[in-house]
Parts: sequence; structure tokens; C-alpha cells
Amino acid sequence: MTTTRHPEATTEMTGRELRQFLGAVLPHAGIDDTLPVLTVVILDASGGMLHALASDRYTLALARHPLPETASSPLTGAVAAAALQAIVRQIKARARVRLTLTTEGLSIDQLSDPQISYHLPNRPAFAPLLHWRPWLAEQLQQKPELVVTAARAVALNPAFLARFRTASRDGLPLKMRPMGRCMVITCGNHFLGLAMPMGRSTDHAASPDPLTDWLTTPPPAQRVA
Repeated sequence: MTTTRHPEATTEMTGRELRQFLGAVLPHAGIDDTLPVLTVVILDASGGMLHALASDRYTLALARHPLPETASSPLTGAVAAAALQAIVRQIKARARVRLTLTTEGLSIDQLSDPQISYHLPNRPAFAPLLHWRPWLAEQLQQKPELVVTAARAVALNPAFLARFRTASRDGLPLKMRPMGRCMVITCGNHFLGLAMPMGRSTDHAASPDPLTDWLTTPPPAQRVA
């Protein structure tokens, strides 16, 4: 009897590293049930790295973690973001954790204190993001729009911007630059994200430079006789 062995990519890390790795992308996953292909985290094992990616169209996050040198051929899958978040919350920070990505889905095994295993089956995902390298390259090479080239300011939604806080590790700064039609946010060599600027209304375009009132030197105070 012949058994079929599915291709897989396996890596181990601590629970803390798992929270950092997946925690950097989970805030960006969609929660709109009418767009279920965006309510997932995409996992991609390629180029010696395990990548995790999530997006709800307004922001996108991509994190990576090194794979062992024995990693197999490239693999891609997608699992439910809400279920993945629930599992990450259960994993203890000091525990050893093994992640196994196969064509069937993702397995997460807490190897100690106590031993627990979870399995998430593959789910449908937004097809272009399954091939994220060419898709991202296309986004960053698009002709810039006024929202990212305006001299006065780039308008960013503070609620969306706050999602990137979890990308920082060990005090590393977030770095931001305009590219294409979006803002690119990076942290160290482990995180890449995109934030879509807010549209510029007619009132905003006609408003005065917000720095004017801050930098104008007031007249000297008059002495009272």
C-alpha cells in the first residue's frame, strides 16, 4: 500500500515570536463577511521564508520568518483570520511552537506546557494576493496620484495607521514613504505594509497650509505704561 505524502513547510519558534509574526498582520485582515476572500491570512513558504499576509483593501501587511534550510518547494495557503487570532491568544509566550503549512492548511502545535495541537483548513482568498510579489510590484509602480504627491500633506486615517503598531519589535522604528498610489511602511527586515491615503476633498484642497498659524511669529507684546 502506497501512502501519499503531501508537501509541507515546517518551522519552530517561541510563542512570543509567533505573536510577533502573526500579530503584525492580523489587525489588517478584513472582517466584512460580504468579502470572505479578505477575511483570511495568506501563508506563503518561499525563498527561505514563511510569509504571512493580510489586507482589507485599506491597509495591507506582510511579515516574514526564516524557514529551516530543509524547507521544501514553495507552498501557499490561506486560513480564517478570526480563528487564527483565537489560537494565537491561547499560545503561551514561553512555549515552543511548531507551524506546519501543507496543501491542506496550517497546523500549529504547542510543544510544551501543555501540548496542544490546532489545525486550520485552507480557505478561498483574493487570488491576486496569493501571488503577492508581482501584485505588490504593480501597485508600487503605478503613477502616483495627488493624494501622495501633494506638497502640504498626505491624509491618513488614524484608525488604519494604528494597525501598524504591532509590526514594531524591540523598539525598531516604522519607516514610511510614498510609492505608487499608497504609503509604504516598513520595519526592520521583517515587515512591509501599505496604507491607502484618504481622498482629498475640494474643501481640503482649498484650505490654507496647516503650518501657517503655527510658524507665524506674533507681534511683540506691548508694555503697560
